[in-house]
Amino acid sequence: MDFLQRTPFFRLAIPLIAGIISYQYVELFTWSLLLMFVISFILIIISFLVSESKRQFQFRWFFGAGISIFFFALAYVLSAKQEHADAFDHLQQKGIYRVELTAAPNEKANSYACRVGKIVYFDTLTHSFIPVHGQAILYFKKDSAASKLLFGDRLMVYAEFMPPEKAANPDVFDYRIYLKRQGIGATSYISSVNWKLIGHSTSFSIRREADKCRNYLLNIYRQFKIQGDEFAVLSALTLGYTDDLQPDLRKSYSVTGVMHILSVSGMHVSVVYVVIAFLLSFLNKSRWQKVIKSILIILFLWAYAFLSGMSPAVFRAALMFSFVAFADCLERKSLIFNTIFMSAVFMLLYNPNFLFDVGFQLSYSAVLSIILFQPTVSKWVNPKSKRSALIWNLLAVSIAAQLGTAPFTLYYFQQFPNYFLLTNLIAIPLSSVIIYLAMVLFAVSFIPYLSTAVAFLLNKSLWALNFSIVSIQNLPFSTVHISFDLRQMIIVFLSIFFLSGYFYSKKYPYFILGLLFILIALSFNLQVKYKSLTTKRLIVYSSQKQTHINFIHGTKNYVFSTDSTEAVKIAGTFWQNQKLEKPVFIKNNNWFSDGFACFEGTRILILTPDLILRKTISTPFELDYLIIGNGLKPKIDQVMESVHPRKIIVDKSISKWYAEQIKKVCNLRKIGFYSVADQGAYILNISD
Repeated sequence: MDFLQRTPFFRLAIPLIAGIISYQYVELFTWSLLLMFVISFILIIISFLVSESKRQFQFRWFFGAGISIFFFALAYVLSAKQEHADAFDHLQQKGIYRVELTAAPNEKANSYACRVGKIVYFDTLTHSFIPVHGQAILYFKKDSAASKLLFGDRLMVYAEFMPPEKAANPDVFDYRIYLKRQGIGATSYISSVNWKLIGHSTSFSIRREADKCRNYLLNIYRQFKIQGDEFAVLSALTLGYTDDLQPDLRKSYSVTGVMHILSVSGMHVSVVYVVIAFLLSFLNKSRWQKVIKSILIILFLWAYAFLSGMSPAVFRAALMFSFVAFADCLERKSLIFNTIFMSAVFMLLYNPNFLFDVGFQLSYSAVLSIILFQPTVSKWVNPKSKRSALIWNLLAVSIAAQLGTAPFTLYYFQQFPNYFLLTNLIAIPLSSVIIYLAMVLFAVSFIPYLSTAVAFLLNKSLWALNFSIVSIQNLPFSTVHISFDLRQMIIVFLSIFFLSGYFYSKKYPYFILGLLFILIALSFNLQVKYKSLTTKRLIVYSSQKQTHINFIHGTKNYVFSTDSTEAVKIAGTFWQNQKLEKPVFIKNNNWFSDGFACFEGTRILILTPDLILRKTISTPFELDYLIIGNGLKPKIDQVMESVHPRKIIVDKSISKWYAEQIKKVCNLRKIGFYSVADQGAYILNISD
């Protein structure tokens, strides 16, 4: 109870988060929201009208209940408002648009992704411009002209804005929902001949100015010959610029458990806070000096946030440390938990979708876990020397952070870094040194010999960091793959919560509940395993150009694929979550031969070019399922002279026109039809 009384923003955060989550899963009518607001106001007013001390005690919960109901309803309304603000209202309308780049272009493998806003549609009938509501991402074909695009450029484009594709395969990353929560309502691919640069925005933009400053600082790195992977890590580590990070390097940092250091976040802002506070430590002699010191610290924090691109992670860290500095200015001890939840409440009120940002979740869980568990973990060992004490404290921080972030890590990334202690022991000190050296380099870049020496040390530190991370990645058993679903993640968090409650209060009900939730999480794992052992499935996956067909019998995993590498990329997470064995890519065996399969009594034919070229047989072959893929362009009437299927499945590699022709024939012959392109992966559960 003392904790709840001392952390009012924690009590506000709970109904706020509940309201945001409820909006995603429950539809509430307008009258019910109005009723909530009325009830909350009545409860709050009653709490103020009661003056008698005895009745005040009886009705003490009215104010808290009223505030909780109000924040729940407010969160729901703000979520709806945010979704409406992000909605795109000119979908699937091909024509000429005028757009403005609202962020720096992001280089992809085959294109440049540009976030655009201030979109205007040119109506050819009235010869007038119509404002378009919403923001979109344009993918420009990679060429020399697209590489020169800048934040604030205005373009004329010929485009058709389409809604982002929803997740078409089981257990894959849902890019549509991700873009929706980033405020993006549409996407479009633009070829080289369908766009033209017409000007540049002259209006003031904080983000554009931040981008210019960041580019200036990046050029300082380039000036001192910091290149390749060293430049990629340095620019990501200090300025939040990740365009130069190669996939292999990203993977190395991810599987070793230190990907967080490549995202400007709380650690980086804390370093800036410590450095500036140290440099201004002479301003502690009077209250007015402390006020000036706090103002300067806050200004430096937001200047750094400005230079690093104002990402959600650095924004929340700057906000939190600003509250800490403000509390120090008032000579009050800042209750860190209240400060953390205060920053969370303000951010969620500003944009409720921040709650679903993975960085937001990992950042807050890590900070809260470190504060909660690090003091206890550090007492496990009593080092005798200062050096060993420093090393152990660093390890204690890593252990505490992993306790809070492990459920999120297992849920989102399906893997756990076994050597996270070793990696953090090397990466955190080195990354801190790199941040300090980068700040020194900015300060002395105009001093010839000193700046060269600092750049040399910085380059060597970066090389050492990258070498260490890659070496640890190559150690045996560097990661263990563990599948977590949403239910298990929530249950594990509850078990951590109750076991922590027992540890601090020594109340056995907390201990029993903690163990109970662990047993529930394990039972969910057994449930998935049992389902896998007793399931027989046929899955036709969705792929733009390739054909991937999965035959699953228990944990046995057979795959027919025209591209095995892409098949693993598309279905790997699903196989892992279902606890299936490694895939066996089939050609011919005792139940599969040249595209024909008799799988668990179900007759399936995968149409191939060879089968199309063969002569028509006299008696049509009876099938349960005919799968048409491989990018074929079949004359479906001729195919139907050879086979009589109960259902035809057309995968995404077949063109839309051919799919429509096949659908027409199916309707005429009263044959079932399924389009993977329109409906997503086809999943058939085969019963005995």
